[in-house]
Amino acid sequence: MAEATRGRPRSEKARRAILTAARDLITESGYSELTIQAIAARSGSGRQTIYRWWSSKALIAADLILEGELTLPAQPVRDTGSLERDLTEWLEGIANAMADANVASLMRALITAASDDPEEAKLLYSMSTGPYHQGIVERLKQGKASGQLRESTDENAVADALIGTVLFGALTAGARTSTPASVVNVLMGR
Repeated sequence: MAEATRGRPRSEKARRAILTAARDLITESGYSELTIQAIAARSGSGRQTIYRWWSSKALIAADLILEGELTLPAQPVRDTGSLERDLTEWLEGIANAMADANVASLMRALITAASDDPEEAKLLYSMSTGPYHQGIVERLKQGKASGQLRESTDENAVADALIGTVLFGALTAGARTSTPASVVNVLMGR
């Protein structure tokens, strides 16, 4: 999380007011409409105070995610007995969630926050991408054990590729991306 490095110590009351204002504004209008000016007006804080503690609205959104005040749609990998169907449904669910402009803009904000601050990146990975990655790896191991995946398949590489597909989709709004079924077929060697 962002920490002040100089100036007056951070007031926890002001910090809470800023985060609450940002959360409420995102809920009301979506991340893409969020501005530092609007957060300042809603929270009763100055823009300089906000910028002293967070260099961007993306880092404010990241703090809200890390504190559990904003969430992205959860999409665990199910186990229906068909690895191909389960992975395709997972990827379709994420793609459908990303079709919501508010979810997509929030996802891009988190990617931005992760690229701006290595410590935020570690925390965001441990709270979002990491558990998804581990869930995919576990489902792939189950699929391998049941003979639905070649023994030589690297589960981590497949999970990396699936998550990479999600991130590519988030960063390339409007681009024609492959269908989830096509991506899964390629990754499963079909």
